[in-house]
Amino acid sequence: MASSNISSSGEDHTLHTDLLDIQGKKSALTATSEEIKTMLNVIENEIIPLTSSGVGAGNKVFGAAILRPDLTCDVASTNAETVCPLFHGEVKCIYDWSAKTPASNRGPLARSSIFLSTHEPCCMCIASILWTGFTKLFYFLPYETTTAQGIPHDVNTMHELWGVSGYRRQNKYFASACLQELIRDLPESEVKQDILVQSSRLLQVYNSMSDQYHAEKKDNKNNTLVLD
Repeated sequence: MASSNISSSGEDHTLHTDLLDIQGKKSALTATSEEIKTMLNVIENEIIPLTSSGVGAGNKVFGAAILRPDLTCDVASTNAETVCPLFHGEVKCIYDWSAKTPASNRGPLARSSIFLSTHEPCCMCIASILWTGFTKLFYFLPYETTTAQGIPHDVNTMHELWGVSGYRRQNKYFASACLQELIRDLPESEVKQDILVQSSRLLQVYNSMSDQYHAEKKDNKNNTLVLD
């Protein structure tokens, strides 16, 4: 039975990712304050530097990382739509990870790894995460923040294609959890306050990069703005 350091419920702080509840859905994900802090550090130290350069080249602000079971970063990537329209941050991360991971190992490694996304994935990216075999997805900013940052396509495309506002966050393939919600639910402590400060700082960074992207996108000849 696969397990990781991400906590589920109870005292053992262990998530058994292969257990399904009676409705056939993966168990809900939770994380300790230390685990949340580690994931925020990956976003701040591994993903954001890549995204800052990517935005300067005309790409959007979305990034992702694949974490080993101990939460160390295996691969970090950022949006590269100016290279290929399909290279959203999550897809580019899967592509980079696949390039270094033997095909025979990808399924088992995906099931034991954690997928970390800076923003809640769009319909293409969430399907790509599913098809690669990841069962645990954490994201920092929800669709509401993405929309507020001027990129509503994630919600709009799901509505136009299937008449829904989002995917099922617990299903038989994977479970996903929003770090912002997990932070809110942490017990009050100095650690939580430190995490709130870091979370606020990261949100300000993403707001700033989003402002830069919108200010420069129309003058970038490599940005075709299919969904403007």
